[in-house]
Amino acid sequence: MEFVVLKEEEYQTFYNSNEQSSFMQSVGLAHLKASYGEGIHYVGVRDKGKVIAASLLLETKTIFGKSMFYAPRGLIVDYHNFEVLSFFTDQVKKYIRSHHGFVLTIDPNVVYRVRSSDGEILGDGDDEVIESLKKLGYRHHGFNIYLDSRQARWAYRLTLDEDYETKYAKFSKSTRKNIEATHKKGLQVREGTIDDLEVMSEIFEDTAKRKDFFYRSLDYYRRMYENMHDLMTIYIAYLNPEVYLSHTQALYEEEKKKNAELVQKMKSDMVGNRLKNQKETSDRLLEKYERELEKAKKFQEQYPNGKDIGCLLSLRSGVEYLTLSSGVLEEYRSFTPKYLMYEHHIKEAYKEGFQYCNFYGITGDFRPENRYYGIYEFKKGFGGNVIEYIGEFDLAVTKFYSFYQFLRKVKRLVSKRN
Repeated sequence: MEFVVLKEEEYQTFYNSNEQSSFMQSVGLAHLKASYGEGIHYVGVRDKGKVIAASLLLETKTIFGKSMFYAPRGLIVDYHNFEVLSFFTDQVKKYIRSHHGFVLTIDPNVVYRVRSSDGEILGDGDDEVIESLKKLGYRHHGFNIYLDSRQARWAYRLTLDEDYETKYAKFSKSTRKNIEATHKKGLQVREGTIDDLEVMSEIFEDTAKRKDFFYRSLDYYRRMYENMHDLMTIYIAYLNPEVYLSHTQALYEEEKKKNAELVQKMKSDMVGNRLKNQKETSDRLLEKYERELEKAKKFQEQYPNGKDIGCLLSLRSGVEYLTLSSGVLEEYRSFTPKYLMYEHHIKEAYKEGFQYCNFYGITGDFRPENRYYGIYEFKKGFGGNVIEYIGEFDLAVTKFYSFYQFLRKVKRLVSKRN
């Protein structure tokens, strides 16, 4: 075996052929990070002329000319082959040290454990990998439950091991109902282009501010599209005014007819509690549909060509088609466009032959009172499993790492006092 610094083309070839690859290890992401001033390094292990392990390393400059290195969702290596893992780790340490680095952080694209859709443990965790990494000097950050690490440690994933119709039948009843309702309401989905980045950014920002989530700038998405457009699909949900109006009109007319029939029945029959309750329910629905009809008419006047109300950003990530981020404008949340966008995402995953749909980040707290429970509940409706990744690790490369950690603790203490 030999340690090698890979040319981008050779690294890309390895990346394309390895099922462990994540978009976080892609050349596109490397170019994106480079546009913000981070150093990029492609390193690997070659054996008998073939690359058997590799990783993208991101370099961030710190104090005193020292650098921190990070392999997002790396290293890409067989973690059950201790010989290769040990050799790669040892050589990467030497490489980082030669570039004035003092620490390597990794969060491998390795599943620690698969759980049921309810979060129940289905089998043993992959402790062998964690123990191997610890033996090589890596420090495990632990089994965090919430969204408090660089990358999500918990995710929700749908295995595409049956045809779409079979999978669709296994979606929850409410999920199927919501998908069907979006079509009736006049929602449609189109694939966005570079011209839709501003709309996407606005929708994500609107959603993030409402939920107090982190969000990226428009500049970031422009750079992301420039460097990663081949991995990206932007799904835009838009409301068709003609379908919206005709659907609402039909609901109103149907209920109006039903209400009139109840009025006639009350004139000719004895009015009992059952008939009275039916009339009260119909009255409420009629008022609701009348208000909705007025909204539909105003919507058509204001947006004769329709309006974009939701967005989903999906990424091709190795054997997975991954939902990275989504959002819906507050005013149109009742139209539930996320269901329709996710349906398009899943169908595209089947079309392109992916093994999984990864709906990505959730937490490991499955209690309804958890503030993030709604995210999990929505994704759960599509079937699938909860998965845990093995988590984040630090590998000290020089003694400067301890000094740097000490300085960070001092800085935090000073910040708390101020």
